[in-house]
Amino acid sequence: MLILIGFMATKKTEKFDQINKVLLIDLENHPNQIHQLIENLQQYTQVLICYAHSGVKVPIDWLVPIATHINNSKLRIIKMPNVGKNAADFGIAFWSGVLMAGQTKETHFDILSNDKDLDHVIDLLKDQGRSASRIGINKENNPTSSEIKEIITQKPNYLQEYCVHLFNHAKSRPAKKDTLLNNIKSKFNPIPVQPEQIFNDLCKNGVIVVNEANKIIYNANNIEKFAK
Repeated sequence: MLILIGFMATKKTEKFDQINKVLLIDLENHPNQIHQLIENLQQYTQVLICYAHSGVKVPIDWLVPIATHINNSKLRIIKMPNVGKNAADFGIAFWSGVLMAGQTKETHFDILSNDKDLDHVIDLLKDQGRSASRIGINKENNPTSSEIKEIITQKPNYLQEYCVHLFNHAKSRPAKKDTLLNNIKSKFNPIPVQPEQIFNDLCKNGVIVVNEANKIIYNANNIEKFAK
């Protein structure tokens, strides 16, 4: 079973709460994720459950809030039409594409799964200029719910997101520091990022260099490296 979770920006002070973000969870890999459903429904604006095999049980106290979220379209539950090998993985691929088409360019996608085959979905999302990553969990470590939550709500990788932006706008990159700082602020608007910090990260990682004439020199190889 898979849970696909997307949330829109809200007016909070935490940066990660203001990022438009989509999370796809391979629940067959991690069945304990079902226990995070109510908490996730409070945190995110949309939850989509796509499953092939249904053996997961939920507390009876959840029935009313779950029904409410289904009625207001915040929660959708979709069963794969055919139960076969990798059926749920194909569900992840399909619905990530559907949601990508309806989300803003800045939307970040996470896939929580140990199945490395889903890296192909991550690559496809990146090929479309989206920020995406797969989060794997070592089953032997048996992480707690709070540890899993911490992984899911980790701070967004602004360096990667901006390198994706630079990669996709190779012909219109800012030429000077001031214009670059304004471009960073504009790219992440309305997220209250710190342009100077992102600028320093770009310099520190060799993505850009400021020459004596105060002009920006871009390292195409490092841009592509951090955009992946």
